[in-house]
Amino acid sequence: MQSLERFFARSFRPFFLLTGAGTSLVGIYAFFPSWAMPNAAKLPYQEDYTIIIQHWGIMVGLMGLAMMAAGMVPRWRVPIALYSGFEKAFMVWLVLSNAGQPYAAGFWIPFALDSTVVAYTIGYFAFCGFGVPPSDQPDRRE
Repeated sequence: MQSLERFFARSFRPFFLLTGAGTSLVGIYAFFPSWAMPNAAKLPYQEDYTIIIQHWGIMVGLMGLAMMAAGMVPRWRVPIALYSGFEKAFMVWLVLSNAGQPYAAGFWIPFALDSTVVAYTIGYFAFCGFGVPPSDQPDRRE
């Protein structure tokens, strides 16, 4: 059990930096929705939905930046990991529950990333709990 705690404590930073960077790429929808919809999501761009596309893009893009911040600042880890875990679990559920629809086709890559983050987050909290492992706490020598 302790080896798994050590694995999660040591891998949190690189894992959240990498998956946070991938998540932040969704921010492209906020700034270039007419390009991102057909090229990234493989869906037709409908101008009537520009506001919701851009809003979704900025929310998810900022979630990615927050995940990267959690990788760098241990005391931010728990709240950001909890929020990202729930947010990504909902996206996984949305893709699975709409898997038979043609509009779900462009979401399988984000589904894979989000599923990985959800599984990792569950493992992290199962083995490390809801505090920062001692091996990841800042040195308190003065």
